[in-house]
Amino acid sequence: MTRRASILAYSLVLVLGLLGLQSWGIAAARVQKHVIAAIEARTGLVVSKLDRAEIALLPLPRISLSQVGFSQRDGQVSGQALRLKARARILSLLAGRIDFDRIDLVSPQIDVAVAPESDGLSDWLAPPLDYLQGLRGQSRIVIADGSIFMRAQGAVRTILRDVNLILDEREAQDSLAVAGSLNWRGVPTEISLLWPVAGTRGRTTLSVNAPLLKLQFDGTRSSSPESTTNGHLTLSTPSLPDLLGWFGEAPRLAAAVGTFNLSANAQIRPHDTALTNVVARVDDDRLDGALNLAMASGRLSVSGTLAGAQLDLGRLVSRMDTAGLDGSPGAAALPFDAWTAEDIDLRISADAMRLNGAKLNDVATYLLVKKGRFETGILRANAYGGSVKGRLLAVTTPGGIDVKLVGGLDKVNFGQAGADLPQFARLSGSGNLQLSLDGLGRSLPEVIGSLSGKISLSLRQGELTGFAFGDLMRRAERNPGLALRDWRQGRTAFETATANASITHGILTLSDTQMAGAGYRLSLFGSASLPERELDMAAVLQPATGALRLPFSLRGPIETPTLEFEPESMLRPAGVIGGAPLPLR
Repeated sequence: MTRRASILAYSLVLVLGLLGLQSWGIAAARVQKHVIAAIEARTGLVVSKLDRAEIALLPLPRISLSQVGFSQRDGQVSGQALRLKARARILSLLAGRIDFDRIDLVSPQIDVAVAPESDGLSDWLAPPLDYLQGLRGQSRIVIADGSIFMRAQGAVRTILRDVNLILDEREAQDSLAVAGSLNWRGVPTEISLLWPVAGTRGRTTLSVNAPLLKLQFDGTRSSSPESTTNGHLTLSTPSLPDLLGWFGEAPRLAAAVGTFNLSANAQIRPHDTALTNVVARVDDDRLDGALNLAMASGRLSVSGTLAGAQLDLGRLVSRMDTAGLDGSPGAAALPFDAWTAEDIDLRISADAMRLNGAKLNDVATYLLVKKGRFETGILRANAYGGSVKGRLLAVTTPGGIDVKLVGGLDKVNFGQAGADLPQFARLSGSGNLQLSLDGLGRSLPEVIGSLSGKISLSLRQGELTGFAFGDLMRRAERNPGLALRDWRQGRTAFETATANASITHGILTLSDTQMAGAGYRLSLFGSASLPERELDMAAVLQPATGALRLPFSLRGPIETPTLEFEPESMLRPAGVIGGAPLPLR
């Protein structure tokens, strides 16, 4: 080829290239029907309207539609986009047909019709997954800066914003692969999904990365005889209540859990998920076992068995939402419906457990919740040389919430317990405590005001610190005028201490309550108002033999009562001065 011919050939190619790069506007009515049909075949969406179509041939054949309206044939998925861009395959064009390997939806607003009764993420995602599974194949679909509206009978149920997703190209038997990012309920989220859409078995993976959730799942899915997915699941969240709130759930009991991590083998069916080989971390405590989650008639059910080396149960209880448990007069009704909104059957055991300072060993606990019924308790626990058991049951009745509380301590060393529990710090000795209470009401004050039952305490071979009743008795027998000096210091050793109380309509009445030691006996009698949390009691200190009696009064708030000597209640020599009030703190 001569130099002149080469220049002419290169010039011709350059002109053709420039012409190919130029977008040529044509009327929408003149867009060939097979181009629109090709878009429908590779997306499953019918182009229902457009303002303008542009075609460019070089460097790659492509079509651009402006202000596009589209919909699935059954109307379940529809929407509009600022622009639809489709890139044609060159080999297909050379073969005389149009096919696209990539279709971009720019700034689309997509409407997805969901069932009116749907209220969860899985229900909302089912229609678009069904739509994609129904395609015989698809081009790579890119959604850029879009929004997806889930609507039920025209009402918006939820919105996915800032949607930037890539759906990989696939043929009829290939799995659906989706990756990208979106913003749901104000939380930016990155997702990646591999979902089999054909055949009886296929690999399934899911990855979710958001501030509230890190989730990984890798397994297989089969559709026969029912849709079942098996695989390994890992999940972590800095706050379980916040995570559930993100999904629109607010179970009251979930407030007990802070940081939560889970690793398990999962079997997922339409309304049931079984987790085995569970390793759950609640804050810093590890629990192993099995769990099952199910949904029936819109009600969540959680059941399972977990065991661990240690668990801080007190920390969990302290986080609980106690709204409605204000014991002051006029408090609101107990939110019992919220407390029993889910079905729960959990059995948790731990080698060591802490409960508001108390240290328990070899503990087995349980939690049973049904609609209108709440039950929890300690089936067994070793504590301070003895054992502990307890049960709380609350049931809805026409008259309010029927509450039953039963508990007991057996052969517990109160001196050892006092090192961890300040309320027992003054007391030592080994003994038993039994209580049985019943109450009925719509608020906590009503329940307390209706309480009836019994409480009994028995101790042996112990001491009461902060008081010297034995020394006081001996001095009073020798010289009553000096009896009240320094009796508020020291210790009082006792051989036995017993207390028995009956409770009727919130009023506790003592009977047969006394402490006895070497040369003395202290008797206590009177009553306490549980609703008012006030004591009105009297005590008498007297020798084991003899007629001398030293009277005291015990009055004031239950938490901080005042013990006061009552000199006017006894015959005494002139000049004996009564004791000043002594706070029991």
